[in-house]
Formats: sequence, C-alpha cells, structure tokens
Amino acid sequence: MQEDSKVVRLSSINTKSVKPATRLSAPLVKVCEHCLNQLQSCIRSLFENADDTLFEMADRAGSNTEQNIYFEAMREVRLQRKAIEMSFFEAYQQNFNELVGPPKQGSQVELDELSFDALSLVNNEDLEETVAIDTMVSKVINRDHGMQLMHLTTRIDSLLPQTINDKANPIGPEKLCQAFVQATKKLDIDIKVKLIVFRLFEKYVLGAVDQLYHGANQLLKEAGVMPELTSRPVQSQRAPIYRRTTVDGGGAADSGQLMMDAQAAQEAFLALRDLLVAAQLSIPQNSQASTNNLPAVSQPDLMGMLSQIQHQPAVEQLPAPSQPAEQVDIKTALESLLKSYDQSKTIGQVDQDVINLVSMLFEFILDDRNLPNQFKAVISRLQIPLLKVAILDKALFSKASHPARRLLNEMASAALGCDEKDNAAQQKLYDKMVEVVQKLLHGFADNIELFNELVDDFTAFVQKEQRRASLVEQRIKDAEEGKAKTDQAKQLATQEIQKRIENGQLPDVVTELLQEGWTNVLFIAYLKAGEQSQAWQHAIAVMDELIWSVQPHTSTEDKKKLLKMVPPLMRQLRDSLTEISFDPYKQRQLFKQLQNLHVQSLRQARPTATAAKTRVKQSDQSVASSAEVKPDPQQPPPVINDQAEVVEMKEPEKPATVVNDNKVAEQSAKLNEPAVSEQSLNKIAHMKVGNWVEFGLNEDNKFRAKLAAFIKPADKYIFVNRTGMKVAEKTSLELALDVDHGNVTLLDDNLLFDRALESVIGNLRQMKKT
Repeated sequence: MQEDSKVVRLSSINTKSVKPATRLSAPLVKVCEHCLNQLQSCIRSLFENADDTLFEMADRAGSNTEQNIYFEAMREVRLQRKAIEMSFFEAYQQNFNELVGPPKQGSQVELDELSFDALSLVNNEDLEETVAIDTMVSKVINRDHGMQLMHLTTRIDSLLPQTINDKANPIGPEKLCQAFVQATKKLDIDIKVKLIVFRLFEKYVLGAVDQLYHGANQLLKEAGVMPELTSRPVQSQRAPIYRRTTVDGGGAADSGQLMMDAQAAQEAFLALRDLLVAAQLSIPQNSQASTNNLPAVSQPDLMGMLSQIQHQPAVEQLPAPSQPAEQVDIKTALESLLKSYDQSKTIGQVDQDVINLVSMLFEFILDDRNLPNQFKAVISRLQIPLLKVAILDKALFSKASHPARRLLNEMASAALGCDEKDNAAQQKLYDKMVEVVQKLLHGFADNIELFNELVDDFTAFVQKEQRRASLVEQRIKDAEEGKAKTDQAKQLATQEIQKRIENGQLPDVVTELLQEGWTNVLFIAYLKAGEQSQAWQHAIAVMDELIWSVQPHTSTEDKKKLLKMVPPLMRQLRDSLTEISFDPYKQRQLFKQLQNLHVQSLRQARPTATAAKTRVKQSDQSVASSAEVKPDPQQPPPVINDQAEVVEMKEPEKPATVVNDNKVAEQSAKLNEPAVSEQSLNKIAHMKVGNWVEFGLNEDNKFRAKLAAFIKPADKYIFVNRTGMKVAEKTSLELALDVDHGNVTLLDDNLLFDRALESVIGNLRQMKKT
C-alpha cells in the first residue's frame, strides 16, 4: 500500500527526526514541535514506570499463572517499546497532516456513533479498549475548567480553512488516546494487562496535557493568534471532595460524623473571624462603605476568578532558586478581574476574611527561617490553591488530617534538611516539589481529592529517599556505637589492671602478663557480654588469684591453698591467653617465670616482722634471679639489712601523694573549663534523635544536619545530612558552646501549617489587646 506523501516516516524512536507537515502555518509548526517534545518526555516516563507497575502486580498475584501473565507482559512491553513509540508519534504527525489535507481513511468507528447493532460487530477486547478511550477522554474534558483545550481548538480552527472540533484537535485527548491504543495493537498481552498500560498512559501522558495545552496556547498567543481570547471559567456545580471512600459503607454513623466534623470546622472558623474583627483586619470602613451595598460574588464565580489568577504566567512560572520568594497579591488581582467582569458585585465579607487568613499564613511561611529560600519560592505558589480549598472547606483551619494541610506540611518537613547550597542530593527533592506544585496550578479547580493523590505520591517519593538514607545512617550509628563500646571496654580493662598495679608492687612478670595479655582478655569479655557478665567477673577473679598466688605465703593454710590453686589457675591463664591469640613463645616464657615465683613462695621460711614489711620490694629482685638460678631448697632465706627496712617504711606515703596530685589536677581542669550557659545546656539536654540543626555562622559555611544518635557512654552527638552521611560529631559541652556562640541553631521541625496558624492566632490576640 502506498504511503501518504505527507507522512514523515520515523527512522528511529528519536522524535527529533519527526518533522511537521510543510503546509502547516508557522504557528502550528511551533505548536507541533513543542507538543512533540513534551509528549516524548511523557511517553518515556510511561515506559520507565511500566516495569515497576507490572512487577508490583506480579508480586501481588494470587497464583503462579497470573504471575506469569504479568512477567510475560513485562518482557513483551520491553521488546515492543520502540515500535509502540514509533507508531504513536507517526499517528501524532498524521493527525497534524490531516489538518491541511484529506482525512485519513480508516475503519475505526467513533464511539458516539456506536449503536446497539454496531456493538455486535466489535469483539470484547475492542469494546473494552473503546470504553477505556471514552473514560480517559471524559476525565480530561471534565477537568478542563480553565477551558485550555477549548481555547486551543478555537485558535487552531482560526488557522485552518475547514472547521475542527475538540475531537479533531491533533493534540486533543481523543486523538492522543486513539493513537496510543492503535500503537499498542502490537502488544501480544492479556487485555487485563493492556488496560493497566492504558492507565499508565492516562497518568503520565493525559495527566500532563493541561500543561501541554497551556504551553500551546501561549505559543499561539505570542504569535498573535486570537490573543484577546478570554472567557469566564465554567461554573462547576460539583461539591468539594477529599474524603476517602470506604468499601464497608458507614451509613448513618458516617453521615453523623461528617456533620459533626463540618460543625466543628465552622465553629473554629467563626472563632478565627471573631479574632479578625476584633483585631480590625477586615476591609477598612472608608473602602467598605462604597461596596457593602453591592451583592457578593457567588462562590463559583469567585473560584473561577481565582482559577484565572492561578493560570497567570506570573503565578505559574516559579522564580529562579536564587530569587527571593514573593507572595501573590490576591486582593489586587481579584479587584482587577471584578472590574472587567462585573463592577456591580463585590467580594463577600466571609470570603474576604478567608483571603486575609490565608495571606497571613503565607506571610509567616515566607518569613520562616527554617525553610531554605529556594523551597519557600516553591511552597509560596500553593497560596491560591490553598485559598480555594479554604473557601470550599473551612476544615482546612481545624482538621490536622486535611489533605491540603498535610501536603504543605510534608513538603516543608522534607525541605527542612536542605540548605541554601544547590547540590545533587537535594535537586531531586526540589524537582519533585516543583512537579507537585505545577500539577496543582494546572489541574486543581475544585476537586480536593487531587490533594490526596499528590500527598500520597509525594510521601511515597520522600519515603523512598528516606529508606536509602536510613540504611547509611544506621551503618554510621552502628559503627559509632561499636566504637564507643570498644573505647569503654579498653578504658575499663585498663582501669582494673592499673588499680591492681598501683595498690602494691608486683613482680615484673605479673605486670607484663597483665598489661600485655590480660588487658585483651578483659576487653574481649566486656565486648561479648558486658561488665555484669559472668565472663567479666571470672576474668577479674582469675587476675586477683594470680596476684595473690605470687605474694609470699608463710602459713601452712596459705601454702596448702596455693598448692591446690596453681594447677587450675595456670590452665585458666593458658586457655584465656590462647583464646585471644596471645604470642605462644611469650606465653611460655612468662609461665616459666610464674612457676619459679610459685615455687619460691612455697619454700620461703616464715620471715620476721621486719622482713615481712620489705617482702614486696624484694619480690621483683627474687623474680629476676629465679629466672636464671633455680633456688636451692637447703639455702636459707636471704638476710635483709636495716637500711632496706628504713627505706620500706617510707614507701607507703607515695600513693597518697599521687592521689592528692590527681585531685588537684581534676580541680584545676574544672576551673579551666569554659563557661556554658544553663539555657544552652537545657536545649542540648532536650534534643531528640531526628531533630535538625544548622551549623555555621555565615552563609558561606552554613549546613544543616540531623541528630542521628547520642552515644551516652562517650558523651557524643552524631549528626548526618539528609542522605545519611556523617557530617559532624560533638560532645555535649562542645555543642552547648556552639549554641552559646551562635555556631549551632536548633531548627523547629514542628508542622509548618500548625506553626503558621499558631503564629497568626497569637498575632491576632496581641493586636486585639493593643
């Protein structure tokens, strides 16, 4: 079959090769190319998320057969992706070609032309596809309250010799749906799975057409195509919806609860209005006098005007990250629209009070130092959507679980860990927040359910990022806790041994064995089981038995005890040292010296009182000599002269002097400690894991960090950034000093909307008093 000469065949899926028909006017060429680029991004997002969606469906499958269907579908979608993209963009180009040529001949039956008889000619799968198209198209048309599609069709129609409607619009929802359904004919998958693919098309392609139509309208307006085209937004009669529906059905109980919620919301709003009136924040009397006799604008009309302001380029286009956030002057914009619409009406007093309240809330948000500037600019664009919500549903001011309120709080909480530096770690979050705000600005008219969808989507994104950060954070926390436990084990083991060495003079062999070997035995026992464990207590007891065994023993009972103690003691020493991989050669040498000490202790005669006092001093010399010469059993004990006795009498005074010196040193250290305010110490004491702080004195060195762990034994605070990486480590004294000097600022991580509302109420009460 010969191809239409006006159709440009794609040589690859790179849509840059798709060229618009040459007979199209210049404005339409620009529109075609602009929308082509946008659709390329949307289709790419569709297929990038198809794998994850089908995998989740397979994971939830109830049988192996059903699971295999999804896995086979995943494989088929991957294989046919290029072909589907090529077919879709060829159909897209053909739709533009048909604007300046005869329509493409085909056998496709229009949905509204279907009759009961025609349905018999359509098989079940085709019928389901047709119904899917109708459903998707209806959703787009129903949410087009800004009439972007209608304006676009009107502008395109003015450039063509023949008349077209929304159905013939080449970038209308019906043409896009038909092109995609036709392209997916290549997929050899179950109709149930194909409908899932259609839902992905609805989410990622049709979900973005509002922005697509807005951009196309702007291009045509800039090209001079009907720039004056404006009309009042269609008044929607739909009631605001944001509550989740349940499958069990609440009946009268649910209705009663809804009435109670509505009454509570109204009472809370009336209380806020009373504060407004008392604080004289309503419209001034001189300007009110000229308008109070005029009828108030109806709520649908007011919502329509707010939608027009919402779609103005000054509101939709976000400022650059380096630019300060600015609040939208809603009152001025509404007054301007009223002049062009109907000068015989004014904004009602209740609506004016809502506008005042929302403006005050956003004044607080823009002044909040806890939010980085670039994120303030994004959140500030929620002002008009939240104002529309407040007009529709006063529960925004009283219900913490309100979806619009939750969305604002979730976005602010996520941005709390970001700083003013633009880096890749926070760029994804910034882009996601921009995406959420743009969806609201382009798609929110009066259906509050959209906030539920967006808060779920945004929360899922944040949780995914937090899971990654939590893994890194947990590894750092475990490492720091392990390090603290290791340091404490070393310190306790050293203290126990040092205490016994200082209490009396021990033979060199015992000192060496304790310091080089037994320290590690105690260290391992503490790490494995702790200070109160049996292993630790046993290691302490063996060490004490060793020290007792090398002391001189003269009584028969002590010698009998020593004879029984030595064999099991040596076995316990050997087993413990072997367990810690102590040097075997060194162990043999030490044990030989210990054996000589034990033999000498058993063979020594009862010394005189004077000799008993000097035994401790002579023990080192005895150990040294016993290592070289085996003592003779017939040789009498050595004679100790009087000089040694005199010297020994003075020896016990030294430990007291050392203790006194240590006390003096401790007192001097305390005197030299820097002064810390009690207020800062209290702030540090009340910090909790998860709190955010800001380090740095100026903009160049400022960074934000979260308290990930407090290691109590080491008195150490560990801080990480939003990706979970360790960025700071402080003791309580260092942290308190930093707070005193302004180098650390504790950030308020309470919910932003709640803080803003509390501030507004506080300000109103203060103004009421004055």
